[in-house]
Amino acid sequence: MKNKTIRSLIIFLLFSYNLIAQTSKNNYSATSEEITITIGNDSIAAFGMFASGEEKKETVILLHGLPGNERNLDLAHELRRNGKNVVYFNYRGAWGSQGEFLYSNCIEDVKKVMDFFDTSENSIKYRVKQNSYILFGHSMGGGIALLSGAKEDRVKKIAIYSPAHIGTASQELLDWVYNYTKGLFMLNVNPDKFYKELVDNKDSFNALNHKKELSQKDLLIFDENERNKEWIAQLDNVEYLLMKTDHSFSDKRLELIEKVTEWINN
Repeated sequence: MKNKTIRSLIIFLLFSYNLIAQTSKNNYSATSEEITITIGNDSIAAFGMFASGEEKKETVILLHGLPGNERNLDLAHELRRNGKNVVYFNYRGAWGSQGEFLYSNCIEDVKKVMDFFDTSENSIKYRVKQNSYILFGHSMGGGIALLSGAKEDRVKKIAIYSPAHIGTASQELLDWVYNYTKGLFMLNVNPDKFYKELVDNKDSFNALNHKKELSQKDLLIFDENERNKEWIAQLDNVEYLLMKTDHSFSDKRLELIEKVTEWINN
């Protein structure tokens, strides 16, 4: 009877230990969360993909293009599996986020997103390592990544692909953007105001004005043709890769993801 009681006690203790261990592990499992971030009087929609583990982690912020049909969430899943947090968000005035869609607002939104996760409360809640971010931008988001990242000591690395760089954009491209925004129902945008801001501030939206700051970052730039090669060559500390594909790298996704993941982890 005594031996039976001891065996029962041992089984109970082992079961309790396994249950506690499993519960503790599950508390720090990978998660996906919808997040609302307030910027002034507006609220923007964000989506956080947080890696497993109790420790705070470096966070990759995805910056979409115009209007943002390509979200790069396939890359986000791979980065999370490799221990990075990933945050996707829609700029003010885009895809249901409140506010007005302006290029200057897009740049400011990047800073506000980092400010949100750098608060003590949110850093703990989402297991985000403060002041430690990587920007990954596509198309228009590539130019925004360079401009916003150049001014931020919190940004250590910047990766972009198929960049649309306003500072070196031709008049033909600017006119195309103007006409394109007229038909984008998912944007709260005044095409005339958006276009005027681009034209009036073209010089200040030129990433080459921040060559010194960008030289302190690790830069990875993919292109689908050589149209950007000239201005990219003027930047320091750049790894430049040319892949013959379309604007979203549709048939090169696996190569893109593999390279970005490897680069971020090194």
